[in-house]
Amino acid sequence: MRSLPLLALMLLSFAAHAAPPLAAGPAPAYKEGVNYTPVLPAQPVSVNPGQIEVLDFFWYGCPHCNALEPYLESWERSKPANVVLVRVPAILQPEWEPAARAYYTAEALGLLAKSHVATFKEIHDQHDNLQSEADFERFYVKAFGVDPQKFESTWSSPTVDAKIAQARVMGDRYGLVLYGVPSVAVNGRWITGGDFSVPYSQIMLVVNQLVAQELTAIPASLK
Repeated sequence: MRSLPLLALMLLSFAAHAAPPLAAGPAPAYKEGVNYTPVLPAQPVSVNPGQIEVLDFFWYGCPHCNALEPYLESWERSKPANVVLVRVPAILQPEWEPAARAYYTAEALGLLAKSHVATFKEIHDQHDNLQSEADFERFYVKAFGVDPQKFESTWSSPTVDAKIAQARVMGDRYGLVLYGVPSVAVNGRWITGGDFSVPYSQIMLVVNQLVAQELTAIPASLK
């Protein structure tokens, strides 16, 4: 049998590891301008040479982000080792900032492995309307045994303040006001998500296609 081109092999490999439920077979060919669009201008990335950066822009209160999360989690477990996932809490409205602070507070406290999915579940499955610092403190103390004083000092710390400022800048640079959340950006060059005519079960397949394109551009010496 004739060998497949490198891009086709990558897409077949990625599709095989995509989140269920998905039909078996090659990933469909997604189209620029329909299922994804270029980021103009392209943005700098925070990963090392030879790596591909994937940004997940989300808001804990967003039901669409919650719908994507299981597929994103499955994709993260099976992604290539040189693909780096970076989550960025979006702050498109003032009332979204507490959720972003909750994310970065959990990161600073070393809780993200336990708290990230649990926060989505608390809001969307348990219908706990987490909106303020007091709400998130109550949840973190109850669910993870966080010391209240440690939570409060971390919430308003310079480290978290800096992360919040950075998240705002990244949201502006990637045009989230146009695309909303969930949005997923690949290597500073492409963006897709819930506003690009694909079901949530296929968004990470679009990401796979874009990652495969970016991988072909990496010099052989860095692979």
